[in-house]
Amino acid sequence: MSAIDKYLAQYAEPEARACLETTWSQSWEQVLVIPAYGESPEVLKNLSQYTNTLMILVINHPDTDANSQRNDALRDHLTTLVQQQRIPGANASLEQLPRGNHVLVVERPTALPAKEGVGLARKIGCDLALALFAKGQVQSPWIHCSDADARLPKDYFKAAKTAKLAVALTYPFTHLPPDDPREHTAIELYESYLQSYVEGLHRAGSLYAFHTIGSCIAVDAEAYAQVRGFPRRAAGEDFYLLNKLAKQGSVITPRCTPLSLSARLSNRVPFGTGPALTALLSQDSFADIAYFYDPRCYKALAVVLSYVERFGNPDLQANDFKQALEDHPEVFTALQHLGLEDFLAHAKNQCADTDAFVKQFHQWLDGFKTLKLIHALTEHWPKVTEAQARARIAKR
Repeated sequence: MSAIDKYLAQYAEPEARACLETTWSQSWEQVLVIPAYGESPEVLKNLSQYTNTLMILVINHPDTDANSQRNDALRDHLTTLVQQQRIPGANASLEQLPRGNHVLVVERPTALPAKEGVGLARKIGCDLALALFAKGQVQSPWIHCSDADARLPKDYFKAAKTAKLAVALTYPFTHLPPDDPREHTAIELYESYLQSYVEGLHRAGSLYAFHTIGSCIAVDAEAYAQVRGFPRRAAGEDFYLLNKLAKQGSVITPRCTPLSLSARLSNRVPFGTGPALTALLSQDSFADIAYFYDPRCYKALAVVLSYVERFGNPDLQANDFKQALEDHPEVFTALQHLGLEDFLAHAKNQCADTDAFVKQFHQWLDGFKTLKLIHALTEHWPKVTEAQARARIAKR
């Protein structure tokens, strides 16, 4: 049984299984999944520049807002479209759009658990996309994921066609500048922070040096099945999905026009762009905010990864790391807290050679543990302002 067949049989949401049992009247070149909670009909305009494309629109609301009317405007607009097909078992309907495009509207009859939130909404949509790919209704193996307020470029789908030997794509992006000058400055600072983190990991040689933004992701269908899909989380579902995918293969940024993302204020999720902007705007001055990780944190990470690449082998002991990091005792302490000794004991029993050890180390010190390591190092090197971070990078 293939990974896709196994996933659809054992782990997919019920909407996907209903999709497999349906005889479809249409097929498409590519698919895009959008969760929608309190969004406007403007979301459908993203398809106007493409042809033969399916948008899977997962209308949802959390059980903490069970009587929400936020989706009414979108629902009302969808009733004006020409319905081509009903899929009762999936609580879905297929609606016609211009240029051979369609929107598959999915909405469960009950609210989604708040703790599963957007992660479950994305999983419902992507599981449906996977089922349609498995049935041969969608040609492209890429499952594209975005958000209702993102503006997609004309070369969006074309970029995926040129991506080779990757399990996931993280599209380039920029935030639409808000009209309010102070909000504009805040989103520029936040975007600079995001870029600095990825650039810092890249300089250190981390395999997890990529953005993890749910509106900018495309996932290879087979790889999606292998990691069992989106986690059901109210936030961070994009981070955890890509963290698992990076252990399966390459996560790359395709060459294309950047996506334009909204910089709207929102607290619908516990972290991300909306809450980050709200926190920044609560400050009196942006220039003095210690918001960026000290570049020395990334340099210390680079020392660890360089040592493993050069000297890693199944017989390494914790004391070997301690000696190699004698100039960075704080890094060794942080690695110990992350479970270094347990990893080394596991690697001694499981890794046959140096290459296997190095691969396993990168899978152990994954994106999540790397973030925890950087956080731990801020106790030794506290966060700095953007100007200070740039100055310290320039001195290297």
